[in-house]
Amino acid sequence: MEKQLFDYDDSDLQSVVDYSQTLLNKKFEQVIEKYQSTPYKTYADFQSKTVSDFKDKEISLKSKGQYGNNIEKYFYGYQPNNDSVADFEKIGVELKVTPFKVNKNGTISAKERLVLTILKYMEENLDDFYSTHLWQKCSKILLLFYNGLLDGQTIEDYVIKKVFLFEWFEEDMEVILDDYKRITEKIKSGKAHELSESDGNYLSTCTKGAGKGRDLREQPFSDEPAKQRAWELKSSYMTYLINNKIFNQTDQESVVAVARGEKKSFTEIISERILEFKGMSEAELYEKFSINPKAKGKNSTLVRTILGLTGDLDKTQEFQKANMNLRVIRVDKNGLPKEDSPFKNYNFKELATNDDWEESHPYQEICNKRFLFVVFKEVKPKIFILDSIKFWGFPDRQVEEVQRVWAETRRIITEGVELTQHGNRVSTNFPQSRVNKVIFTKIHAQNTYYEIEKNVFVGKGKLSDTDKLPDGRRITKHSFWIPKKFLKEVLEGKWD
Repeated sequence: MEKQLFDYDDSDLQSVVDYSQTLLNKKFEQVIEKYQSTPYKTYADFQSKTVSDFKDKEISLKSKGQYGNNIEKYFYGYQPNNDSVADFEKIGVELKVTPFKVNKNGTISAKERLVLTILKYMEENLDDFYSTHLWQKCSKILLLFYNGLLDGQTIEDYVIKKVFLFEWFEEDMEVILDDYKRITEKIKSGKAHELSESDGNYLSTCTKGAGKGRDLREQPFSDEPAKQRAWELKSSYMTYLINNKIFNQTDQESVVAVARGEKKSFTEIISERILEFKGMSEAELYEKFSINPKAKGKNSTLVRTILGLTGDLDKTQEFQKANMNLRVIRVDKNGLPKEDSPFKNYNFKELATNDDWEESHPYQEICNKRFLFVVFKEVKPKIFILDSIKFWGFPDRQVEEVQRVWAETRRIITEGVELTQHGNRVSTNFPQSRVNKVIFTKIHAQNTYYEIEKNVFVGKGKLSDTDKLPDGRRITKHSFWIPKKFLKEVLEGKWD
């Protein structure tokens, strides 16, 4: 027999979870139909068997952001609120309705970060994570997952596909406590206005509110107003959760597991393992760890082997959760990198047509990532020794500049890339490093190949080195790059 609407016990955890399971695979319009046919319009009225005597407001199904609020009201029978306590206060459980997406290659990922609760600078406990408002409200979270990337759907069509009771995993707590400490230390240093989503590996903060200076808040250790921010679990962490705890798609290697139970965060383990060999040359390390010095990706293989991993570091549990990328950097004696640092190739048409910043290539590949830089320093001509490592992510105060270069690149692609021939060379009007000091765009292929007019190519490359522009011409593949001068500043700590 199918359960009646609101037929659960809000003081019993299992009852709430079991009731939530009845929502699986039902379109939200079915919930609405059931709500409209019941005489009880709230959980309290159902429990007391008191026919609700108020007229309900018309249900708005326009904004996808209202889906969670509508689930709270029409399925659980309580009014959405901004209370400091958990939604199911008697059992200490917060409710979150969050989207996933199925990617073109069939993999599943989180569609967005999981926003937890507002970070109240003046009231938050900055010394003990387990005494924070965040922990009091969100120590248990009932997660309802729906596919948020189906064409043409409205809230009426949304279907809850998974129900999961999230209780923070013990294996992640060392990293989360480290993230909390890094964030609160900034606040205690009077730098709440410099907080960034890149501060955390798993747990971080995001801006919350209307923006444009309308959500500035007082901070405790500085007179500088700070943007209103909320605690969040990063989208990369949620993607790992979805794949490994919800849909059980993958089983990935773990840095912490390889370290055999050391009570440390993965960043501490990596730092200690790598810096144990500080001062050794590349040649010495290749020999010590039996790495072919002529092999492609030899330095990534070296780092992986030092850590005792069998697969790529980027594919470990910890790097997936943190959306972290390994970069091995060679610098000269003054600390200037030998080369600019590239990101993945972008697709011209996709970059030009996708105007959603947080879904864009540079946001996903640059602003939303953290990086592990392993630095080799030149001590003699062509002799490099292991010098240092650094964990880093783009600070919010530089994200606007990345977004500007992205917008300029999109405009150039849309309006038509200008190709200027110089003998066997071709230049473009894409943003260059001499003007753009944080990020710029240039070719990402060994050999160039440009279609200067239909079926007429210049360069030593081949078609596989090219990508098609919206106007049909094929030119050498491009990517965004970090200029080496900016990268030097990053390694020196200027942009921490």
